[in-house]
Amino acid sequence: MTALLNQPDWFLQSHLAATMDERLTILKQPPNKIFLAGADGNESYRLLKARYPQAQFQEFDSRADYLQAAQSIRKSKQNWWQKLSNHFPTQTHSDQLPVNAMVDMVWSNLGLIHQANTQQVIENWAGALKPEGLLFFSHFGPDTLKEILTVWRKHDIIVTAPRLLDMHDLGDMLLQHGFYDPVTDMNMLTLQYTTVERFINDMITAGLWQTLQFDSEVEAVRILADHWQHNHVHDVTLELVYGHGIRRLALPENTATIQFYPPSLSQKK
Repeated sequence: MTALLNQPDWFLQSHLAATMDERLTILKQPPNKIFLAGADGNESYRLLKARYPQAQFQEFDSRADYLQAAQSIRKSKQNWWQKLSNHFPTQTHSDQLPVNAMVDMVWSNLGLIHQANTQQVIENWAGALKPEGLLFFSHFGPDTLKEILTVWRKHDIIVTAPRLLDMHDLGDMLLQHGFYDPVTDMNMLTLQYTTVERFINDMITAGLWQTLQFDSEVEAVRILADHWQHNHVHDVTLELVYGHGIRRLALPENTATIQFYPPSLSQKK
């Protein structure tokens, strides 16, 4: 498995986290407990901690190098008071959140990309949330890397990207796993690269390169390097998908909610 590089650039996670953070202005009640489902170089924790300074955080990721990178950044940015208190999010070396319906918010910035079974991940997130708890996440859509995939196809390099998911499919999964009124949307981001090395490094940091399935990775890289050398590739498109939803109250089987309303009062004229 391709490891995270030394001193990676988290600019993509930063862009996604900032876009997600802007949507939190709709919330009226601040969350008390937040699960970070996937480490993203401290970008999400930095923003959420500033917005919700009293919240408790726990960070989950099966990728030890991503957890270590996030913690290293936090330590490097500590002020003297933070060094005394040493107050960081608790980290758990796992992608599995506790399924105890005890957390107010699950936040995942590209936390889906390295996990094979999206249905199971969303089911796990739902089980972690309290009724009326909130889920916010980002992911990559199917038009991601369309220029790069086209280059490989022209040279008969077989590469599949099974974890690039359509926003409508993700919305359906949220409905199926107990989220009501889920919202998914997307936008396109075009990046320009001058070297193939920087492109690959950034895709590794995003967790995207590791999910591509090659018949020959060596040959795929060679083809890309040749195209960059001859200026045949300039732009790289990423389809950025955002989603959020509210966890529905789970009722026992064969039961339903009953609501009572006070009778309306008629006035005599």
